[in-house]
Parts: sequence; structure tokens; C-alpha cells
Amino acid sequence: MRLDAANARIGARRARLLGGAGLRALLARPSPEAQLAALRANAAGASLPSGALDLPAIETALRERLREEGDEIVAAVEGRRARARLVAWIGLDEAEAVKAIVRGLLLGASPEEVLASAPVTPHLPAPVLRAAAGAASVAEGLEILAASGSAAAKAGGLAWAPWAGHPRGAQAGLVEVELAADRAAFGRAFAAARGLEEDAQLLRAHLADRVDARNARTLLLGVSAPGASFLPGGRRLSPEGLASLAALDPAELRAALANAFRIPAAALAHPALAEVALESVLLRPLRREARNRPLSLAVPLAYLAERRAEVRRAALAIRGTALGLAGDDLLSLVEGGVR
Repeated sequence: MRLDAANARIGARRARLLGGAGLRALLARPSPEAQLAALRANAAGASLPSGALDLPAIETALRERLREEGDEIVAAVEGRRARARLVAWIGLDEAEAVKAIVRGLLLGASPEEVLASAPVTPHLPAPVLRAAAGAASVAEGLEILAASGSAAAKAGGLAWAPWAGHPRGAQAGLVEVELAADRAAFGRAFAAARGLEEDAQLLRAHLADRVDARNARTLLLGVSAPGASFLPGGRRLSPEGLASLAALDPAELRAALANAFRIPAAALAHPALAEVALESVLLRPLRREARNRPLSLAVPLAYLAERRAEVRRAALAIRGTALGLAGDDLLSLVEGGVR
């Protein structure tokens, strides 16, 4: 399970990350076109489309380059177990793609808008995602995804079935589909993290942190039902603790979660702020482990997690600038209230 050669190459990639200063410089650009010109000067933005401003195409291109980097890093990893663990971590994107398709179909969004937020994965290649994004119904879209071999889509389809045609089907069904898709993806990732080796322990710890962040988002949205709406496997928030948190009023909940995750309560005041703030929390231990264990799985995990954050924030910066959001408001959204 040797990662030394792959990790050495990641050092060169890390030097090209935008980082906080780079993102703030991007936000300082006066227009989306100027921001795109700056991104194209970076390797991560070299494949961005030219011509008229097309936000979905830009976001799709940013995600596609991230996927290509993941494939390149996986190919460089020596050892079956290390590669399987990295693939399982990347495979968490399968649930994100399923959720993006279902949300888009419920909202009646265009296929291009849906695809901009649906990452391509081994079981969900671009043609399958495009077909699902153009489906006539949620059930049809999930069937298309499941037929491609997606366990997350299959679980989502089973969860959606009782709600199809139900008066509350859109909201309640979406919650159930998202939970089912996440359970399937996390279950596969936790299975790949079994073992006593250092890399297995690192991956389990990170997955537990991601479960905690997912459960925190569920609490903040106020859509939880007793027990069923939370994922198992977290380490900050126990099942008992989650039940207690669900009973708090919004202000008390934000304060309690802020204490658990060691972030300002203000960073949890809005779903978009909370998303970026919790993402920052996930990155901290990965960065630390990557520094302390330079030959471990933490190095590619930390890099790819940072690239994911970079893609999300760059896309948000461009979209926010195009919509005319005030600079301070946009900076707060991009940094999640955590500076």
C-alpha cells in the first residue's frame, strides 16, 4: 500500500491551489469575465469554456477537471487496498449526484443547471447523468441512475416509491431519498475503511467527521424525524445527542452545534454559510494528518477535499458576482463566516 510516489506528485499539485488569499483575489475581480480569465491562468481552470458567460457550463467544467484529477491520483496509487479506499472516498460523490438529479427534477430545472451540480462518478458517467437530468419524473430519473449500477440511486428509488404522488411527496420524499443515498454511499466507504492499518483508521475518522457534518446540516434545516433522519457513524454527535439537539429552538441549536464543531454560531445562521463552515471543519484534521503522516492516505484525501472546496467556492464566487451580490456578502458566503 505504497503512497510515497503518488504523494510526492501531490506536492506539486498543492502549490497550484488558490487558497484563501487566491479566493479573495478572485472576489476582488470586477466581473465574472475577469474572474474566469484569472482562473484560466491556473491549471485547474485551463479547460473552462470561452465565449458568452454560461454559468452551468463553467461549473460543469470545474467539476470535470476535479474528476480528472481524482482519476489521475488514483492511477498513481500503488497497492490494491490504498486504491480501493481512495476510490470509496471519491465514490461518496455518487450520493451527491443522485441528490442533485432529484432536486433538479423536483424544481423543474434545466438539464444544464442540474448537471452543473451533479458530479460524474464511475457508476454515473456523464451520459447517464444527462439522461436522468432530462427524465420526465423523479422515479424515472432514479431508475436511469440505478440501471447504471448506482447503489445510491437504487436506495434512493426505494425511498422515493412511497412518496410518489403523495401530497407531501416533494419535500418529504426528497429528505428520504437524500438520506437513503447517503446511507448507501457511506456504508460502502465505511466498509472500505475496515482494518487496523493507519490508512483505514484515518479514513474511518474522516468519514465519521463527514457523518457529523451531514447530521448537523439535517438539524439546521429542521427536517429531522425522531431517529430515522440521521446517519450512523459520527463521533461528535451521538444518537442520544442528536435527539436532544433536535428538541432545541433554532438559536440554542446553532449555539450547541457551534460548540461541538468549534466554529462561530453566526457561521451556522444560513444553510449556505453552514455548508462552507462545516466543510472547513472537515478539512482541518485532514490537513493536520497530511502534515504529520506524509506517506499516508491523508495526503490525497486532504488535497482532493481542498480541491472540492476550491471548486465549490470558485463557482459560488463567479455566480454571486454575476448576480450582483455585494462584496462583503459574497465574501461571507465563500468563507462560510470562518476566517
